[in-house]
Amino acid sequence: MTVVAGIIFVLIAAFAGISGVNDGGNLIGTYLTSNSVRPLVSMTLLLGSVLVGPLLFGTRVSHTIAVEIVNFQAAGHQVLAVSLLAAVVTLLVTWRLSIPTSTTMALAGGMVGAVIADGHLGLIQWPGVLKVAIGLVGSVLVGFFVAFLLSSFLWMLMRRYPQIGFAGGRAQMATIVFQGLAYGANDQEKAIGLMAVLLMLVGHHVRYQVSLLAIVLPWLFWTGGLFVGGLRIARTVSGHVFKLVDMSAVSTQLGAALTVGAAALLGLPVSTTQTTDGSLFGTGTALKPYHVRWHTVGKFFRVWALTLPLAVVMGMVMMGLVRVVGL
Repeated sequence: MTVVAGIIFVLIAAFAGISGVNDGGNLIGTYLTSNSVRPLVSMTLLLGSVLVGPLLFGTRVSHTIAVEIVNFQAAGHQVLAVSLLAAVVTLLVTWRLSIPTSTTMALAGGMVGAVIADGHLGLIQWPGVLKVAIGLVGSVLVGFFVAFLLSSFLWMLMRRYPQIGFAGGRAQMATIVFQGLAYGANDQEKAIGLMAVLLMLVGHHVRYQVSLLAIVLPWLFWTGGLFVGGLRIARTVSGHVFKLVDMSAVSTQLGAALTVGAAALLGLPVSTTQTTDGSLFGTGTALKPYHVRWHTVGKFFRVWALTLPLAVVMGMVMMGLVRVVGL
């Protein structure tokens, strides 16, 4: 029991760290090509707002991840450990492709695959799975259209009032904070939910609750991942989809933040990676559609389409290996 709990803790740390590399890289990627805000200021604002997000907007998404997909109280520690292992391996495989992927799909797929292989389909709560699917698909589309409309509006506004450009730095700082808060209240809550489930199982609690420890520990792991490998992902996002300038960076960040924040209030887990990329596509389409590197966009979608089935299969394979080894 203690050993398995320790393994789960390590896997949560790995999951949060990889999220820091992948998602943190996506968030930072929209800031790199803009000179309005210095990198150190951007990092400070982002890290602080990600930590505050769950405290300010609540933990509805963590409840969806921890309780509404798989009944881990009935499934037990082993299924939780295998689910996490499958998600981590899936993320590492897609990471080798050097482009962002979806931690949400990796985690949900790993959960479903592990339970299927364990032979307890009744523990899968399909309304929760559907909720995740709706959030994932909807976030890309909504992020695209919101960023498209924002970019079109800001472009028209700046053409009529050129002096508004002087506020670009302040506007971008505001959107960095907003985006960080939205991320903390949504995507970051996947790791928070996992940590809360672990603490619940170890403490033999019946009721799901999120402690301050369950919020701070994943944030520390996420921060470590951001500093270790996030810039590699950031360079891909910032230069390989659409070259951002001050105004387009603001519209992209704001479009993603509005989408992710709204989903958090509804308890819909979404992928900040997908939402940010959808916003990038929307911004590029609105401003310079012929400058968008559509072959990279196609590569993004192929990886996204691969992640979920890969994670399901990985969950099944990992559970099979665990049974063979006899753990």
